Amino acid sequence: MEFLTKDEIKKELKIQIDDPLFDDWFIIVEDILVNKEFQVRKLFKHHTKSVWNHSIEVSFKSYKLANKIYADERVCAIAGLLHDFYPYAWQYSDELNNYDSKYLENLNKKLPLLKKHGFVHAREAKNNYLKYFSEYEDKRISNSILRHMFPLNIIPPRYLEGWIITFIDKFTSIRDTKYIISVLLSKNKNF
Repeated sequence: MEFLTKDEIKKELKIQIDDPLFDDWFIIVEDILVNKEFQVRKLFKHHTKSVWNHSIEVSFKSYKLANKIYADERVCAIAGLLHDFYPYAWQYSDELNNYDSKYLENLNKKLPLLKKHGFVHAREAKNNYLKYFSEYEDKRISNSILRHMFPLNIIPPRYLEGWIITFIDKFTSIRDTKYIISVLLSKNKNF
Protein backbone atom coordinates (compact mmCIF):
# COMPACT_ATOMS: atom_id res chain seq x y z
CA MET A 1 0.00 0.00 0.00
CA GLU A 2 1.24 3.45 -0.85
CA PHE A 3 0.84 5.97 1.94
CA LEU A 4 0.02 9.54 1.01
CA THR A 5 1.64 12.69 2.35
CA LYS A 6 -0.29 15.57 3.86
CA ASP A 7 -0.04 17.56 0.63
CA GLU A 8 -1.22 14.62 -1.50
CA ILE A 9 -4.17 13.98 0.79
CA LYS A 10 -5.12 17.65 0.88
CA LYS A 11 -4.97 17.95 -2.90
CA GLU A 12 -7.06 14.79 -3.40
CA LEU A 13 -9.68 15.71 -0.80
CA LYS A 14 -9.96 19.35 -1.83
CA ILE A 15 -11.19 18.14 -5.23
CA GLN A 16 -13.77 15.85 -3.57
CA ILE A 17 -14.83 18.40 -0.97
CA ASP A 18 -15.35 21.68 -2.75
CA ASP A 19 -16.44 23.76 0.20
CA PRO A 20 -15.28 27.01 1.84
CA LEU A 21 -14.99 25.21 5.20
CA PHE A 22 -12.57 22.60 3.84
CA ASP A 23 -9.31 24.29 4.89
CA ASP A 24 -10.46 24.89 8.49
CA TRP A 25 -11.65 21.26 8.76
CA PHE A 26 -8.42 19.94 7.24
CA ILE A 27 -6.26 21.75 9.80
CA ILE A 28 -8.12 19.89 12.57
CA VAL A 29 -7.85 16.40 11.03
CA GLU A 30 -4.62 16.45 9.00
CA ASP A 31 -2.50 14.60 11.59
CA ILE A 32 -5.04 11.77 11.67
CA LEU A 33 -5.28 11.59 7.87
CA VAL A 34 -1.51 11.21 7.43
CA ASN A 35 -1.27 8.48 10.08
CA LYS A 36 -0.38 5.17 8.39
CA GLU A 37 -2.69 3.10 10.56
CA PHE A 38 -5.58 5.38 9.65
CA GLN A 39 -4.65 5.26 5.95
CA VAL A 40 -4.97 1.46 6.01
CA ARG A 41 -8.74 2.13 6.30
CA LYS A 42 -8.65 2.80 2.54
CA LEU A 43 -8.54 -1.01 2.28
CA PHE A 44 -11.43 -1.65 4.70
CA LYS A 45 -14.82 -1.99 2.99
CA HIS A 46 -17.82 -0.05 4.28
CA HIS A 47 -21.02 -0.67 2.28
CA THR A 48 -20.31 0.94 -1.14
CA LYS A 49 -17.02 2.66 -0.28
CA SER A 50 -14.00 2.35 1.99
CA VAL A 51 -13.97 3.11 5.71
CA TRP A 52 -11.52 5.90 4.78
CA ASN A 53 -14.02 7.59 2.44
CA HIS A 54 -16.99 6.96 4.73
CA SER A 55 -15.14 8.41 7.73
CA ILE A 56 -14.07 11.50 5.81
CA GLU A 57 -17.66 12.05 4.68
CA VAL A 58 -19.04 11.66 8.22
CA SER A 59 -16.30 13.90 9.61
CA PHE A 60 -16.75 16.75 7.15
CA LYS A 61 -20.57 16.67 7.15
CA SER A 62 -20.58 16.56 10.97
CA TYR A 63 -18.13 19.46 11.05
CA LYS A 64 -20.40 21.47 8.74
CA LEU A 65 -23.51 20.71 10.79
CA ALA A 66 -21.68 21.62 14.00
CA ASN A 67 -20.69 24.91 12.38
CA LYS A 68 -24.32 25.70 11.56
CA ILE A 69 -25.78 24.82 14.98
CA TYR A 70 -22.88 26.07 17.14
CA ALA A 71 -21.76 22.67 18.38
CA ASP A 72 -18.05 21.91 18.85
CA GLU A 73 -16.66 21.65 15.32
CA ARG A 74 -13.34 20.13 16.46
CA VAL A 75 -15.06 17.34 18.38
CA CYS A 76 -17.30 16.56 15.39
CA ALA A 77 -14.39 16.58 12.92
CA ILE A 78 -12.26 14.23 15.02
CA ALA A 79 -15.04 11.93 16.26
CA GLY A 80 -16.50 11.73 12.77
CA LEU A 81 -13.14 10.70 11.36
CA LEU A 82 -12.47 8.10 14.05
CA HIS A 83 -15.98 6.70 14.69
CA ASP A 84 -15.23 3.58 12.59
CA PHE A 85 -11.53 3.27 13.43
CA TYR A 86 -11.95 -0.34 14.55
CA PRO A 87 -8.88 -2.59 14.41
CA TYR A 88 -10.22 -5.37 12.15
CA ALA A 89 -12.15 -5.42 8.89
CA TRP A 90 -15.69 -6.79 8.97
CA GLN A 91 -15.85 -7.43 5.22
CA TYR A 92 -13.29 -9.25 3.09
CA SER A 93 -11.10 -7.30 0.69
CA ASP A 94 -8.41 -8.72 -1.62
CA GLU A 95 -6.43 -5.53 -1.16
CA LEU A 96 -6.38 -5.89 2.58
CA ASN A 97 -5.50 -9.58 2.39
CA ASN A 98 -2.62 -8.75 0.06
CA TYR A 99 -1.49 -5.98 2.41
CA ASP A 100 -1.69 -7.66 5.81
CA SER A 101 -4.09 -10.47 6.69
CA LYS A 102 -3.95 -9.56 10.41
CA TYR A 103 -6.77 -7.12 9.68
CA LEU A 104 -8.95 -10.01 8.46
CA GLU A 105 -8.39 -12.39 11.39
CA ASN A 106 -11.90 -11.93 12.86
CA LEU A 107 -13.78 -12.53 9.60
CA ASN A 108 -14.36 -16.27 9.82
CA LYS A 109 -15.07 -16.47 13.54
CA LYS A 110 -18.54 -17.62 14.56
CA LEU A 111 -19.71 -15.04 17.06
CA PRO A 112 -22.90 -14.71 19.07
CA LEU A 113 -25.20 -11.92 17.89
CA LEU A 114 -24.17 -9.37 20.53
CA LYS A 115 -20.46 -9.92 19.71
CA LYS A 116 -20.91 -9.19 15.99
CA HIS A 117 -19.50 -6.11 14.29
CA GLY A 118 -22.56 -3.86 14.57
CA PHE A 119 -22.65 -4.31 18.34
CA VAL A 120 -18.94 -4.13 19.18
CA HIS A 121 -17.18 -1.93 16.64
CA ALA A 122 -18.00 1.35 18.38
CA ARG A 123 -16.17 0.24 21.53
CA GLU A 124 -13.32 -1.19 19.42
CA ALA A 125 -13.06 2.10 17.52
CA LYS A 126 -12.96 4.08 20.76
CA ASN A 127 -10.20 1.84 22.17
CA ASN A 128 -8.26 2.03 18.91
CA TYR A 129 -8.55 5.82 18.81
CA LEU A 130 -7.14 6.01 22.34
CA LYS A 131 -4.31 3.66 21.35
CA TYR A 132 -3.24 5.60 18.26
CA PHE A 133 -4.44 9.13 18.98
CA SER A 134 -4.30 9.56 22.75
CA GLU A 135 -3.32 13.22 22.29
CA TYR A 136 -6.93 13.83 21.16
CA GLU A 137 -8.47 12.19 24.21
CA ASP A 138 -11.61 14.08 25.15
CA LYS A 139 -14.76 12.87 26.89
CA ARG A 140 -17.00 14.22 24.10
CA ILE A 141 -14.93 12.59 21.35
CA SER A 142 -14.83 9.28 23.26
CA ASN A 143 -18.55 9.35 23.94
CA SER A 144 -19.37 10.30 20.33
CA ILE A 145 -17.38 7.34 19.00
CA LEU A 146 -18.64 4.91 21.64
CA ARG A 147 -22.33 5.82 21.21
CA HIS A 148 -22.55 6.38 17.43
CA MET A 149 -24.35 3.06 16.91
CA PHE A 150 -27.43 4.15 18.87
CA PRO A 151 -30.11 2.75 18.78
CA LEU A 152 -28.45 -0.60 17.90
CA ASN A 153 -26.36 -0.06 21.01
CA ILE A 154 -28.99 0.96 23.53
CA ILE A 155 -27.21 3.78 25.35
CA PRO A 156 -27.59 7.09 23.49
CA PRO A 157 -24.86 9.73 23.06
CA ARG A 158 -24.43 12.08 26.02
CA TYR A 159 -23.42 15.18 24.07
CA LEU A 160 -24.81 17.11 21.11
CA GLU A 161 -21.70 16.27 19.08
CA GLY A 162 -22.40 12.56 19.58
CA TRP A 163 -25.92 13.02 18.26
CA ILE A 164 -24.50 14.79 15.21
CA ILE A 165 -22.06 11.92 14.50
CA THR A 166 -24.86 9.37 15.00
CA PHE A 167 -27.23 11.22 12.68
CA ILE A 168 -24.69 11.83 9.91
CA ASP A 169 -23.39 8.24 10.13
CA LYS A 170 -26.93 6.84 9.79
CA PHE A 171 -27.77 9.25 6.97
CA THR A 172 -24.72 8.28 4.89
CA SER A 173 -25.07 4.56 5.65
CA ILE A 174 -28.77 4.48 4.77
CA ARG A 175 -28.03 6.29 1.51
CA ASP A 176 -25.34 3.72 0.69
CA THR A 177 -27.60 0.80 1.65
CA LYS A 178 -30.41 2.25 -0.49
CA TYR A 179 -28.01 2.30 -3.43
CA ILE A 180 -26.99 -1.35 -2.85
CA ILE A 181 -30.64 -2.45 -2.71
CA SER A 182 -31.53 -0.54 -5.89
CA VAL A 183 -28.61 -2.20 -7.74
CA LEU A 184 -29.65 -5.64 -6.51
CA LEU A 185 -33.27 -5.05 -7.50
CA SER A 186 -32.31 -3.81 -10.95
CA LYS A 187 -30.23 -6.97 -11.53
CA ASN A 188 -32.97 -9.31 -10.35
CA LYS A 189 -36.38 -8.33 -11.70
CA ASN A 190 -38.03 -11.29 -9.91
CA PHE A 191 -36.93 -10.14 -6.45
